[in-house]
Amino acid sequence: MTSDPLEELLGLEDTFYKQGYDLGVQDGSRTGRIEGRLFGLTSTFEKFSNMGNLHGRSVIWSHRLPIPQPVSEPAKVNDHQEAQALKAPFTGSPTVRRESGLFDHSPTNTSTSLPQIPHNPRLERHIRTLYALTEPASLSTDNTEDAVSDFNDRLKRAEGKVKIIEKLLGEETVSGGPRHHESSSETDFTSSQR
Repeated sequence: MTSDPLEELLGLEDTFYKQGYDLGVQDGSRTGRIEGRLFGLTSTFEKFSNMGNLHGRSVIWSHRLPIPQPVSEPAKVNDHQEAQALKAPFTGSPTVRRESGLFDHSPTNTSTSLPQIPHNPRLERHIRTLYALTEPASLSTDNTEDAVSDFNDRLKRAEGKVKIIEKLLGEETVSGGPRHHESSSETDFTSSQR
């Protein structure tokens, strides 16, 4: 017995639907992996870029911390101390940086030095914590749930520390970078022109 020629026409819509669905699943699977990978790389780059920015700020703030003046004659810098200071200018303790004299804040070098931060133990503790949170060597680049969660937690804590440090220093972040608070004697011309 021969099959009915109209039977193929009646199932034509279902056949095309199934073929289209199968092609869509194959194409979507391939494209989804590509788009997912691109999105992952982009968002990860932005997170690490933000963490690098915060780390750079912690290094700058650490070098602006006041260095206690030695009572006796400064110690000679040997090659080992210089190498340590250049590799890690601010590790958990700034003794190498302070004892070596490599970061000179003398008045003769004022054109290239940053203004020192007033002595404040609380502020120094926050800067040290920010540095520890953002230190690149301690950040994991593993793509596991625990590593990503740890990184996101450290990023949020570091952003909180930056806000605290900015408040203690009287700085605030603007889109172009940090800006100092204006004193009450300065006039705000932008509000008077509106």
